[in-house]
Amino acid sequence: MASFTTRYRNGEHEAVWTELRLLGPVPASLSEDCADVAAETMRRVRRHVDRLGDAYRELGFTGGEGVAPPPEPAELAELDRLAAEIGGLPYALDACMRIVGFVDFIGDCEPLNLWYSDHERGKQCPVLPDPLATPPTYMLALNWESYCDDHGDEYHDDEYHDDSDEPIADRPGFALDFAPDDISKANYSGSTQTVELPSRVADPPLSGISERSGITLVDYLRLSIAWGGLPGWSLTDKTPPEALSTLRVTPDF
Repeated sequence: MASFTTRYRNGEHEAVWTELRLLGPVPASLSEDCADVAAETMRRVRRHVDRLGDAYRELGFTGGEGVAPPPEPAELAELDRLAAEIGGLPYALDACMRIVGFVDFIGDCEPLNLWYSDHERGKQCPVLPDPLATPPTYMLALNWESYCDDHGDEYHDDEYHDDSDEPIADRPGFALDFAPDDISKANYSGSTQTVELPSRVADPPLSGISERSGITLVDYLRLSIAWGGLPGWSLTDKTPPEALSTLRVTPDF
């Protein structure tokens, strides 16, 4: 029987991720296969965000960080440490933070009708564009440090370490601030898009996505790439800016 990785590379992108989600916590026997699928997925996502980052700059995008360089070894080591302390990261999230890294398309770009610093012009846009943003490792570190400070030493006890017999689902969890929500990305007082941790599932739900309750990380990335980094436009029948239309593709992951 073909592995998930082989099937994925042969083009069964959606089918493979659907089956991986149905596993719930990924069993040890499938861990390597699932990690390979996640890594292959995020390598493809990274190519797309690099393409979009170049295009945004050419269109005059300002404000956000764009696409940061891939994480350095020290950052990857810090991610390893955090994952172990927390009790495990979902496979798609782990691969996203290692391979895609920090992406920030929150800013201003007139050809895309994308506005952060100019509310008056932003009001003329028929949607909240929800520009794609993915977190750096230091965001996970800040969230975890704050969470541990709030709860004392209880989350550093041996019973919560990776070698504990305590089931992951029974351990106290917290939420990673994956990105601001679409309201905050438009420079209004909003909330955040979050991933609940710890988790050993393949593809975690991403909370805080407008009108997309239950959407998973991989599906949100597909939607974002399909809409040129501005997935909020998927929620309206209004005609998107011409510049955005030229950036749209059918995701290959």
